[in-house]
Amino acid sequence: MQLQDSQSTLNAVQTANSPLEALQRWLVTQLSSQLSIDSATINVTEPLTRYGLDSIDAVTLVGDLEDWLDLELPDTLFWDHPSIAQASAFLVENFEIEEAIANSESQPTAVAAPEVTSSEKKGWGNLLGRFK
Repeated sequence: MQLQDSQSTLNAVQTANSPLEALQRWLVTQLSSQLSIDSATINVTEPLTRYGLDSIDAVTLVGDLEDWLDLELPDTLFWDHPSIAQASAFLVENFEIEEAIANSESQPTAVAAPEVTSSEKKGWGNLLGRFK
């Protein structure tokens, strides 16, 4: 099974029909971005080392996955489960992936900074606020 290229991680996850597919699409998108390769060339059943994933990249990918899912995952995930298909199947069998994906989609991606009006500018000991 080979997944096609997607525009963004969020779009890839939203078009997935199952938690397994969502994980696979997310991992393909992240691997493509992290290793600067075309996501259309990534086969989920191939070992990740085929694409040049080393141990540092693997741990980084696990960390990104932990951040996305808000779960604590084994650092050796891609060592113990060396393909996207194997790692995804392990995660779906052993973690509440559907719930984690739903929670990650419902959280806002960015928080807007409060707008500061000119009267609130306090730069250099309120020097800027003195010249109105």
